[in-house]
Amino acid sequence: MNNLSIPAQTLQEAWEKGLQQGLTQVAINMLREGIELDFIVKLTGLPLAVVKNLQAVDIDDDKILVKEFLEMSESSLNKVWLDPEEDEAWKDL
Repeated sequence: MNNLSIPAQTLQEAWEKGLQQGLTQVAINMLREGIELDFIVKLTGLPLAVVKNLQAVDIDDDKILVKEFLEMSESSLNKVWLDPEEDEAWKDL
């Protein structure tokens, strides 16, 4: 019978990575809520430089999301609205 257990080293690394990702997401959420940087650093244990970088990245991400949403909305509207020729053709039916 094969031993299919996951090595302890792998589990430890996965747990640490998950913890780091969780703390990072908590910091991002706190930044969005307007909580002070020093308080975020104290609660999450993340270095101040990392939190400041998250703040800059989060602002950029929001701008990118808005831009993508607007482009997608415009593209969707173009698919819904008929060209003038198609619009005229429907009137004859």
